[in-house]
Amino acid sequence: MFKDYYKILDIHRHATAQEIKSAYRAMSMKWHPDKNPGTDVTNIMQDINEAYAILKDTNKRERYNQEYDIFYAQLSFNSHKVSDNDFSKEYEYDYDIKDDILKDDIADARKYAKELVDEFLKSFKEASKAAVKGTAEKSLQYAVSWIIAGFVLAILGSIIRSCNS
Repeated sequence: MFKDYYKILDIHRHATAQEIKSAYRAMSMKWHPDKNPGTDVTNIMQDINEAYAILKDTNKRERYNQEYDIFYAQLSFNSHKVSDNDFSKEYEYDYDIKDDILKDDIADARKYAKELVDEFLKSFKEASKAAVKGTAEKSLQYAVSWIIAGFVLAILGSIIRSCNS
């Protein structure tokens, strides 16, 4: 499987390190779970992190670019099945990477990206649960406060009425 990391980050092949970093941040924000409620963005976030892990490293990027050039040179001669994942259709192709070191780098980047996204989603879910729990506790505190205030006002009203009688 060959992924076009430049398409994933929406940058050109000759992007600078700063442009890569900025694109990584922009795509991470674009596909953040908060901005995509109801959408499973796990694979997309993994691809974004995988792309960044390869392109931010000068040596890995150089090896990737060599394979990238070979792939696109062959693309016009061969048909490549695109992945069925909607977002991935733009950048994922059936193609065997020839460079074994690059294959290892990509496997490591993929593993790192998966762990990073899994950890993020775990902490995101925990934070969401804590927020809901905190909101429920605050609501209960407010309700109890209003009930107590109501009782105090009722008692004061009774005292005032009995004093006026």
